[in-house]
Amino acid sequence: MMLGVAFFASQKNTVQAAVVSTSHQKYSYGEYKKDLKQLQNKYPEYCQVNVIGQSADDRDLYEVILGNPEAKKHLVVIANLHAREYMTTQLCMKQIEYYLGQYNKKISGKKVSDVLDKVAIHYVPSCNPDGTAISQYGFNAIRNKSLRAQLKRMPGSSRTWKANARGVDLNRNWDVAFRKSGTRGSAGFRGTKAASEPEIKALVKMIDQIQEQGKIVGVVSYHSTGSIIYGKCASQATSQVRKQTTRMYKMAQSLTGYRLMPTESLKIAGGCSREYFLYKKKIPCITLEIGRNACPLGIGEFSSIWRKNKNVVIKEAMLFD
Repeated sequence: MMLGVAFFASQKNTVQAAVVSTSHQKYSYGEYKKDLKQLQNKYPEYCQVNVIGQSADDRDLYEVILGNPEAKKHLVVIANLHAREYMTTQLCMKQIEYYLGQYNKKISGKKVSDVLDKVAIHYVPSCNPDGTAISQYGFNAIRNKSLRAQLKRMPGSSRTWKANARGVDLNRNWDVAFRKSGTRGSAGFRGTKAASEPEIKALVKMIDQIQEQGKIVGVVSYHSTGSIIYGKCASQATSQVRKQTTRMYKMAQSLTGYRLMPTESLKIAGGCSREYFLYKKKIPCITLEIGRNACPLGIGEFSSIWRKNKNVVIKEAMLFD
């Protein structure tokens, strides 16, 4: 299966040093792109990197497939829908590197290669690279002059920016119980219509293409604030979705210790990504909020976050292999 366009040529790489750095806070788009290339070169047999679309400011959106792209089952991991939550990109990239390094070894008694042969993992480590650039480097990081001029007229601090480069909250722009709300700016604006943003269009297209290949058994969505899990389902969820979502959150909770949050109604959560997966696509989905402090998270939190989340995604895949 080929989702998007294969971006990096596969080459052998014998360097065994760690690729993804977790020693600094501002994990930038440039570093992310460089690390993707290195990981695919280092693990060409187990890792495929595709471009699934472009952001509003023409940054590539990447999908990383671990394991067998032709598998009948697929697990999807998305992160960094909110700009200032870019530590989730760093976490996902470190998970990717760790699982690739352990590919022919065992985690929790199971050989990683056996799991990923049956359940391919599709990561989108950065769903909002434009917003991340704003949060890290300010509005001048946006290259398009028109977008940049509009951003400077919108409310909200660049450092704590949540939206994309068009002032739209990418976690509120999904086609499920969508309604217009808010105004363009750092946070809260759902968009002029559902899936109006290029980043959401790309994610929806990717999900649809994966479903043409096989079954998406679950979605793990990474956010940053609260050390909590959203794993409950409203009555609109099917019994099977509710059952599998419960299995997913219990697994994640056992590893992270994060507190389970109550169900959000569609009236409150309309347009949100998790509700789109649960109720529109009928795919089990959990959201993990990894940090304790306000975003952007300081790098001092990473070691604790890593210890708790290191095995979360591979263990979620194990639930379905």
